[in-house]
Amino acid sequence: MSLEENSIFTHTPIGELTVEESKTNFKNWILKKGFEDLISALTELLISFSFIIDLNEKIKTKRKTTFGEFKELIFEPNDANSQNNFPRLIEKVSESLKEPLKFIEEVKTINRVRRCLVHRNGIVRPLDFNVENGLELKWWFYEVNLLQNGEKKKLERFDIINSETKMEMNEILKRKVYKENQRILFSFQEFNELVLFCQKFGFDVLEKFKLNA
Repeated sequence: MSLEENSIFTHTPIGELTVEESKTNFKNWILKKGFEDLISALTELLISFSFIIDLNEKIKTKRKTTFGEFKELIFEPNDANSQNNFPRLIEKVSESLKEPLKFIEEVKTINRVRRCLVHRNGIVRPLDFNVENGLELKWWFYEVNLLQNGEKKKLERFDIINSETKMEMNEILKRKVYKENQRILFSFQEFNELVLFCQKFGFDVLEKFKLNA
């Protein structure tokens, strides 16, 4: 940014915002960027697997015999997968898995929420709907319970765990449904759960990925 006086690169605010309005705008921006980052990370993961799938097909087809030819094949440009949308990448990678992925439908709902945040500023419209009269977001979360002295309670921050404490972990499905004209909002705790869920999806892809012989 220019530090010169009377710089042409200046900006005059359209309107004066209160502190609370500024906080709200910033929170909405963080939310949108967070969802973009989640889907970008999963997209890069699927593009990498798609590249391996394509390379395997080239190797079976072209049958390069020398190291030089094989090296050329590996580094041959391939941007086709980068042009595929997220659902198409999931479909392509799924065809090379030894068993079905567990979380495809849930991850697709995250992508739909991301589209709404990016293209409609987080205000749900009918074209965002994936259930009747609304946009549903789904994810799985591991809920940890502590069992101590015959009592069970959810694990919370600053809980003390000792040698007598037993832990119980349950995988639970969480849902949020946003109606038409409703703004997409949720807590930082829920966003952190979505981050862990996307990581779990990545591990599931890695575990089940197997090239066809």
